[in-house]
Amino acid sequence: MKTKLLIYSLLGLLVACSAPVAKKEIVVSEFPESKELKATIVHTSPVILAPEAMFIMDDRIYIVQPKKDTIFDIFDLNDCRYLHSLGTRGGGPDEFIYPQANTVQVHDKQFTLFDRTFMRTVAIRPNGSLQIVKSDQMFGSPVNGFLRINDSLCSSYADCFYSLEPGDLEYRVKNLRSGTEVKFSKYPDLSPRKFTGDTRCQVYYKYLTANAARGKFAAFYTHFKFFRIYNVSDTIEIEKEVHVNVPPFEQVADVDDWQKRQLFYGQVFSSDNYIYVYTYLSEIQVWDWDGNPVISYSLDHQFFTFTISEKTKKIYTVSAAEEDWDKFFVYDLSHLP
Repeated sequence: MKTKLLIYSLLGLLVACSAPVAKKEIVVSEFPESKELKATIVHTSPVILAPEAMFIMDDRIYIVQPKKDTIFDIFDLNDCRYLHSLGTRGGGPDEFIYPQANTVQVHDKQFTLFDRTFMRTVAIRPNGSLQIVKSDQMFGSPVNGFLRINDSLCSSYADCFYSLEPGDLEYRVKNLRSGTEVKFSKYPDLSPRKFTGDTRCQVYYKYLTANAARGKFAAFYTHFKFFRIYNVSDTIEIEKEVHVNVPPFEQVADVDDWQKRQLFYGQVFSSDNYIYVYTYLSEIQVWDWDGNPVISYSLDHQFFTFTISEKTKKIYTVSAAEEDWDKFFVYDLSHLP
């Protein structure tokens, strides 16, 4: 009880990381529906040079390219026409130091992005220019593992890639209001070998996404057909553990040799009702926020990054082939009403 009271005082909510958790572990062996999709190819200006992520805001497609002089290339959502570019690197006002592309999260008319040791809250002014409206100091520089859970809480991997010996907990969460931090969530047992240190961080690498309205976030493990859904409404606890036993991918339990580790889950996008996750089979799986399978889409083209517009009911992708970076590959969604 003392431990719980301490955590409550630190975070403003109870984080259940040592008490027994009523886990709901399920196995999914098939999707209710699977569908093959054929792309509509839309040509655009050849400004895409090093795409790392993409997102949609205000009927605009943003391609995030931190290696370019301008970080965001912006296209019209309806016809994929190139409009302009925004965001520069540097230490001045409204500039970025070391932005991490896959940490972008859209929140109504703004988006957040992890930049070196800060979470930047970014808005677009009426004249079309970019404005960093807020910078919150975060924990160190979490490599690819940053997630804004809601207005109060942000999370990252715990102790990974800091030349430290990570403990048994996967995440640390920071309360933006109090500035305090707590670690939570034990690593899953997905391999017969017990890994330690940075090797464990690499073996259990995952892609994260959050749904602040539902008080949940999800973690999809890159080297395993497995994901977790966490509930953060009153406590932070595992709500679902989902083992995905669908063909044709055969899970390899031995992930000791990094050169032989198979890749399964990649980038993830979520909406109020659905989670869209990329697999390395040119596939996008759709799940609901209770861990139930909805539909599996097989795409006819290998892609580097993707985003979803439920307004237009389309998937937008950038090809994995560099010679196709002057095109968008667009697919129709069928599961949306």
